[in-house]
Amino acid sequence: MNFSRMFGVDAEYMYYDLNFRPSVKQGQALANQSGHMQSVSLDGIVNVPRHLGKWGAYGIFGIGFYDRTVSVPSNVLRPDTPCQPAWTWWDLNCGLNNVIVTQQTMSSNTKVAGGFNYGGGVTYRLNGLHKAKLYFEWRYHRAYTRDVADGNSGARDLKTIVMPVTIGLRW
Repeated sequence: MNFSRMFGVDAEYMYYDLNFRPSVKQGQALANQSGHMQSVSLDGIVNVPRHLGKWGAYGIFGIGFYDRTVSVPSNVLRPDTPCQPAWTWWDLNCGLNNVIVTQQTMSSNTKVAGGFNYGGGVTYRLNGLHKAKLYFEWRYHRAYTRDVADGNSGARDLKTIVMPVTIGLRW
């Protein structure tokens, strides 16, 4: 929805596949893991008032809720198993020596958090389609989950950062 030629708002839903890198899967015993993130956000849009022919530009910023899910085939971890850094997403109980304290099962876990996003894009107005534009956009999304206890250094901030590039049609 545009309030004026320069200012507007939009509501968005995003689905993003967030698997771990192959090197992390291999080095931290995460075979067959999967992950994804969904978000819903309310964003403000600031359009650049000057256009170059059919070309335009805009900035976008907003707040939203982010839902990140990670899972692996069920895996029983015995006491004294060394904790791996990527395992933080499963809320495992790691002790002072950075080892599993009691027998635990790692399977799937979901975290919902608030966050923000910002970015910008360029548009190209199409002929013949009422107000339709192609757009190319870059965004920075950051979702804050919470502080978790880290056996080595106390509390540690967990966050998910995603920087998608999107090409699409807007009307």
